[in-house]
Amino acid sequence: MDSFLYVLGPTLVLSAFSALTPIVGYLEGRKKYKHLSGAFATLGFLIAFIIAIQMYVNLPADGFRAYLPGFSPPIGVEVIVDTLSMFMVLLFCGLGMLVSIYSIRYMDHDTGLDRYYTMLLLLVAGMAGVAVSGDLFTLFVFWELMSIASYSLVSFRKYRWEPIEAGFKYLVMSTVGSLIALLGIALLYGYAGTVNLSALSVAFSSSAVDPAYCYLVITLILVGFGVTASIVPFHTWLPDAHPAAPSSISAMLSGLVIKVAVYAISRTAFTVFAPSTFNYGLVLVVFAVVTATVANMQALLQRDVKRLLAFSSTANIGFIIFGLGVAAYSVHIWATVGSSSFLAAAVTGFMGALMHLLSHAIGKGLLFLAAGSFVTRAKTRNIYELEGVGRAMPWTGASFSIGLLSLAGAPPLAGFVSKLLLLMAGYSVGDLFMNVATSLMLLNSIFAVAYYLRLLQVCVIRPRGDKVKIVKEASPIMVLPLVLLMIALIIIGCYPWPFVEVARNATLNLLLAP
Repeated sequence: MDSFLYVLGPTLVLSAFSALTPIVGYLEGRKKYKHLSGAFATLGFLIAFIIAIQMYVNLPADGFRAYLPGFSPPIGVEVIVDTLSMFMVLLFCGLGMLVSIYSIRYMDHDTGLDRYYTMLLLLVAGMAGVAVSGDLFTLFVFWELMSIASYSLVSFRKYRWEPIEAGFKYLVMSTVGSLIALLGIALLYGYAGTVNLSALSVAFSSSAVDPAYCYLVITLILVGFGVTASIVPFHTWLPDAHPAAPSSISAMLSGLVIKVAVYAISRTAFTVFAPSTFNYGLVLVVFAVVTATVANMQALLQRDVKRLLAFSSTANIGFIIFGLGVAAYSVHIWATVGSSSFLAAAVTGFMGALMHLLSHAIGKGLLFLAAGSFVTRAKTRNIYELEGVGRAMPWTGASFSIGLLSLAGAPPLAGFVSKLLLLMAGYSVGDLFMNVATSLMLLNSIFAVAYYLRLLQVCVIRPRGDKVKIVKEASPIMVLPLVLLMIALIIIGCYPWPFVEVARNATLNLLLAP
């Protein structure tokens, strides 16, 4: 029982703080302690982050598993700690803490903030729970916890019609996606009599299993979780949800929530259906190219800064899915022909996907928080009414610029490292299909530079427009998370090796697990 609670440490801490936040909010209202609930939530994130660091430092090379007493596998509840799950948990808790700090002043004029921080804590608790789940029942329970919190946060400003409409659209589409994923999980249970990931891996490694049945389940898992991941054509909720939600929640949606869906896809597919046996890498690559291309074309047409950033998030999900596709595709060829070069391409592809997940989470979190500061001061989301706002708000403008350049892939920033790994992996496979697909992703990366530079030129380089003549810098509490995220992008870009090593260990842990 102790080891089971230890693995769930960050999730339990966040859940406990979530349960206590309404009480703190009551005291805040009665005693007029301003920002008490925000400070309390930030403390919860800090404790969870420290626990996650301690877990990672003491992590055995092959990780470890724990079971709920009395409910051992193959039927019961299992939680796992390995490099990949801790990579995700650290990212969730770290960005969640910075968003909580930012929210203390950003949400200053809203009411019901105890409910806001309660949902924010539950959101990250659900994501951390998904990351450490060793069976699909536990994963789905935490997935729904995360989803319910995210629906509520998108619609938090319920006195306006836009958040209600966007939240309802998100609710409907995500619920349908969850049901499709649940159908896939039910089919897995119907065949194997278990939803434990390790037991399912053994069950579906048999040569007697029907390939058509397996590919049906893979499709259901990809589509079901792909709705929340914002994979084209299941992405239409995201550009509505981002502008409507508070910018702090947009940062969580784009930085973390859609990444949880990618994690669920990769953990389920790569564990249960070994890419060496099932050739679904080609499908992932096609989805990746289509997703990046469609989202980039739509992003270029936007005048709403938050809507543009939303489409940019979908395009970058395409890059992450591309890395997963290269890994699966290369492992399948490696199993067929036995050349170690394909295994190296697979490892590089998955590493690139994890590094891009990290760089995009930090960069897009930074951009949405900076955009929130711009919009709060200038009272507009129109890009051309934000002319020169970065000059009026120098710290926010500098951070915003670094975030844009990182996502554009400019060296020496984090986005350059991750995109380089992805392109290296794609071209190192060497066949015609992958060369064409990688070239299309390279063209998408170049194409995306156009709208990143447009944002940079309009919002930061141009002289101040009429809308921002009297705009001043945001509160230091709002600037602090931006500066920390900016520094993180620079450090990862200039000194990427420790982060690449963590990504490599996580990759080997998943791809080459027995």
